[in-house]
Amino acid sequence: MSSLERKLQDAPLRFTPPGGWRTPSPQWVLLHQGFDPPAHWQPYDSAPEFPESWSWWEENGTAWYTFFRHRAPAPTRAMGNWFSLAALGLFSIIVSPFALVGAWIFAGGALGVILMVVGIRGVVRTYRRNTASPSNPYDIVREWADQRREAFFDRELSLLGEDASDAERDGFVARTYSAWWAENAATAAS
Repeated sequence: MSSLERKLQDAPLRFTPPGGWRTPSPQWVLLHQGFDPPAHWQPYDSAPEFPESWSWWEENGTAWYTFFRHRAPAPTRAMGNWFSLAALGLFSIIVSPFALVGAWIFAGGALGVILMVVGIRGVVRTYRRNTASPSNPYDIVREWADQRREAFFDRELSLLGEDASDAERDGFVARTYSAWWAENAATAAS
């Protein structure tokens, strides 16, 4: 298994081409995660028409959740932290009569109440601050893929030597796309 195929297993989305379509290279799939093609899109000349409501991408199992684990919006993580503090307070209230003796029972209970109140207030404040609706997860994946694609082409062009003009860059990109979709060079030139 090549390193590209391993990376493809870790990609958040899996590409699902319509029937009769060529399968693009793993590099194309990795750099175009979440790509939403325009109507009548044809990555190569002989590509058949695709149904208007075709679903190009599907979540890639646990890789989808792994991708978003560290990309969760800060308020979501903060909410979890405040909730954990409230749960710790509740736990302290419940356990202190059984684990402590004498006046320490009341001290443990009071500490538990304080932690629970602070945690609940934090949850409420975080919830109120997060009034904006969450982003579309596919938009987050697309933005991530766009950045990776630009970095890829910049790196590849820099390896070729000098700075490329826009026309040279466009030609290089077109040749790369042809290779990714297994299009021969004669058809790509026309």
